[in-house]
Amino acid sequence: MPKLVSEVVLDAQTLLNSKGLNVVTLTWPEFYKLSDRERIKDEFMSKLSKQLKAASLLIAYGNATVVLAKDYNFAPLPKK
Repeated sequence: MPKLVSEVVLDAQTLLNSKGLNVVTLTWPEFYKLSDRERIKDEFMSKLSKQLKAASLLIAYGNATVVLAKDYNFAPLPKK
């Protein structure tokens, strides 16, 4: 049975926090494994984005990877 969106959000938080990371890139197969799904529909991705945002996490979907990041300025530009 696929994980609920709330479970994927918890797993994403745990992944970042347990490794002490601010951002992580996952290949699509790794993302499918994290979400415990064989297919991912647009509706799931939309709900996941909203719930991650509520948890102060960002998600970006690329062609080769999925990026998960904490929503704060962890890598500011150097001041001139």
